[in-house]
Amino acid sequence: MRKNVYTIALLVIIGWSQMVFSQKPKIENLIVQQNMDNLKVEITFNVYNFNQETMTVLVKISDDDGATYTVPAVSFSGDYGLGILSGPNKSIIWDAVTDYPEQYGENYRVKLIASDARITAIKPVLEGTFLMGGSGADNQPKHDVYLDYFEISPHAVTNEEYKLFCDATNRAYPEEGGSYQAPIGYFANYGSYPVVGVSWYDAIAYCNWLSQLKGLEPCYDLQTWSYDATKNGYHLPSEAQWEKAVRGNLVEKIYPWGDTAPTNQCNFTGYNGSLRYLMANFDGQGNGPLPADSLIANGYGLKNIVGNVWEWCNDWYNDEYYSISPLINPLGPETGSERVYRGGAWNTNESNVTCAFRSRKDPNRKRYDIGFRVAR
Repeated sequence: MRKNVYTIALLVIIGWSQMVFSQKPKIENLIVQQNMDNLKVEITFNVYNFNQETMTVLVKISDDDGATYTVPAVSFSGDYGLGILSGPNKSIIWDAVTDYPEQYGENYRVKLIASDARITAIKPVLEGTFLMGGSGADNQPKHDVYLDYFEISPHAVTNEEYKLFCDATNRAYPEEGGSYQAPIGYFANYGSYPVVGVSWYDAIAYCNWLSQLKGLEPCYDLQTWSYDATKNGYHLPSEAQWEKAVRGNLVEKIYPWGDTAPTNQCNFTGYNGSLRYLMANFDGQGNGPLPADSLIANGYGLKNIVGNVWEWCNDWYNDEYYSISPLINPLGPETGSERVYRGGAWNTNESNVTCAFRSRKDPNRKRYDIGFRVAR
């Protein structure tokens, strides 16, 4: 994954420009001007992505000469957001009066961010019935569950994808260097690896941001933390959606690949495969996550659906829920104290990487082995 960030002063307000050149994708000829009749700000630029994929282009505004970029700027139109094509003569209009009325000064800066992170990549899971559950104390009885069609991301959200969200919303980066935290530098230097150290609340805030960026209806009320399944935006997969997705269209198998115990099919404590050299060193012994988009995909095209990092699900946890669960589109208990997370991680044993294994934590917890993927 590659990202490029440029900053430039508002030409009309400041009278001079400043650019900071960074990595690919490449931005050129960045010019910012303010129309003094309507006070709208026009940002023109060229942007090039050499792998020919579309990009995400975001804008941040500073009113303190670039010390912070916290101006509440959201009213953008033009070549902004998702799916921006590589090429010249791009233009973004910022409606400054709507976002920041009656504010004047000489210390404004504009930061332009371009990234080829594929943050809306998705895999389809067709509607139908599957057999949910296993032989554990809290995943019985096995029962048929019908789910409507849904879509799920092919891998866990990566550091680069989550960083776009943090930069766009001024959210703090995941903490590093402490107990149960990733080592310092993981978030900045391992862009294609799964983000960790995020709470359930962080994960649903990311889902809402991604929904708004794509012009969809956010699924979560971030005041009450309630979920609205009638909205069409991104959300954490329900526990049933996660289990159907992990099974990859295999019926009543222990693991996503069948019934044979894991060796090198997933990243767990017993992994010793050819990609071991790519592990981020989390424990001082060379053990940690692999890139999110690594190892063999399951039947639905999903990578690292077990192992690597645990993944938050949408549901509250109840150890007896399977005995009372609806058989059509179950959403989990209405209340609880812990949220479900699934799949096992780089530091767990083979019993945790089965299709049916359930675990749970306080939704405020942030650990170096928990991440998430999104669904819609």
